[in-house]
Amino acid sequence: MELPEIKNKLKSMLDEKRFAHTLCVCEAAVTLAERFGADKNKAYLAALLHDCARGLDAKQTKVYCEENGIKLDEYMQSDPNPIHALVGADMAKRQFGIDDAEILQAIKHHAIGHEDMTLLDKILFVADATEPTRTSFEAAEARRAAKEDIDKATALALRQKILYVESLGRPMHPNSIKMLKKLTECERK
Repeated sequence: MELPEIKNKLKSMLDEKRFAHTLCVCEAAVTLAERFGADKNKAYLAALLHDCARGLDAKQTKVYCEENGIKLDEYMQSDPNPIHALVGADMAKRQFGIDDAEILQAIKHHAIGHEDMTLLDKILFVADATEPTRTSFEAAEARRAAKEDIDKATALALRQKILYVESLGRPMHPNSIKMLKKLTECERK
C-alpha cells in the first residue's frame, strides 16, 4: 500500500483529534530519527500507524484479539488501554501491508515499552509522549532531553506514562517496570 493510500485509510479510521495527534507524532519521530541516525522512513511509518487501532473501542479491541490470535497477558486483561498497540501492530501488517519487523515491533511496544528497546522503539515511544500537543511538565522535560540523549528522553517519557497510569489508579505493566529499571541502571553508568 502506498503512503497516500495509507494516510487516507487511516484518516477514515480515526477521529480528527487522534489523526492530528498521529501527524504530530510523525513529525516528532522524523526529527528524532534525523537527530539520532535512524531510518526516517521507518520512523515516519511507525509513527503514522502507531495508533491505527484507536478507532476501536475496548470491546472491539478484545474481540479483534480473540479473532486474530493475539494473546493478552494478565495485566492487559484488566487494562484495555495498551492493547491498542498490539492490535495496531497486527493491523499494520494485515490491513496496511507492513512487513518490516522493526516497524511492527515499534508499534507493538509504543504503549508500555519493553526491556530491550531498539532505537526505533525509543524514537516512537518518545515521539508519542513528547509531540507538541503533549503539554505536561514531564513531556516538556522529555522533549528537552530528546535534543541530546534518546535514553534519558525515553526514561522521562516512561516516567510521564507512569504518572498518568498511577493517576488512573492502575498498576504499571511489568514490561514498563523492567524497562524503567534498565534505563535507570544505564543512567547510573
